Amino acid sequence: MSLTMLACVPLCLLPSYCFCCLLLLPWGQLCPPACTCIDFHTIDCMDQGLRSLPSAFPLDVRKLLAANNHIRTIPADLFVYYGDLVYLDLRNNCLTSLEEGTFVSSSRLVFLDLSFNALRQLDAGIFKAAEKLIKLSLGNNNLSEVNEAAFETLDSLQVLELQHNNLQSLHVGALEALPSLRAIRLEGNPWLCDCDFAKIFFWIEENASKLQQGMQEIHCSLEDRRIYLHELSEISFSECKFSLSVLDFLIIFFSGVAVSIAAIFSSFFLASTVHCFQKCAPSKDDDEEDEDED
Repeated sequence: MSLTMLACVPLCLLPSYCFCCLLLLPWGQLCPPACTCIDFHTIDCMDQGLRSLPSAFPLDVRKLLAANNHIRTIPADLFVYYGDLVYLDLRNNCLTSLEEGTFVSSSRLVFLDLSFNALRQLDAGIFKAAEKLIKLSLGNNNLSEVNEAAFETLDSLQVLELQHNNLQSLHVGALEALPSLRAIRLEGNPWLCDCDFAKIFFWIEENASKLQQGMQEIHCSLEDRRIYLHELSEISFSECKFSLSVLDFLIIFFSGVAVSIAAIFSSFFLASTVHCFQKCAPSKDDDEEDEDED
């Protein structure tokens, strides 16, 4: 816009005039330099060698493709500014962790792909606000710990991918919290054939139809021996049916302590009541003296 053109515009109309000119700019000029705007709501930043997500996008972006880069973190305020995001693809980057609150404003997110990164753990409620999430891809990471409440509130989740991580065990409650789950991948993890794995095994048996690669691709290890799940049965874990975890032992112990304390206080109260009754009640000798006096 030239200075001559600006001089012809009344001052009171200048802000509106500039806004209209901005709307008339080619769409490509609103895109981050390293990205391509496929349409008004889709931005492609794949294969650009990016070390971080560009700092500015059109606010109404709905589909962000940023796979095959070197991105190390997801900005904690990403969904605060870009709350319309429905589709986020961050495959094959360098993510090692997810900051608490990252997905706090992701109420419209439907598809999230974080596969082929270096994530090590999932904390409780990390995806809590993504209530509309349908597919969550976490395969090919370094996950060794998934909190029991990691997937809480994901009532719409239909596809969960956890294949090829470092999971030796997984709390069955994390999977039971997904009422809409239709497909899951668990193969390629170094599961241990211990009593902690027993509940997962029973869950897998009951939900075998949801395994995209089938049970034959999942195995666990016992004393350096690889055992495929189709070789196992409920009898294989018969010794675990009455096994108690450390938490169970603590609950039983403190329950016993509480009962013992309650019994002691009850006995003390009863003894005090009896003693008081005996002390206050008239004795037999007193009754005989009263009769003699009469």
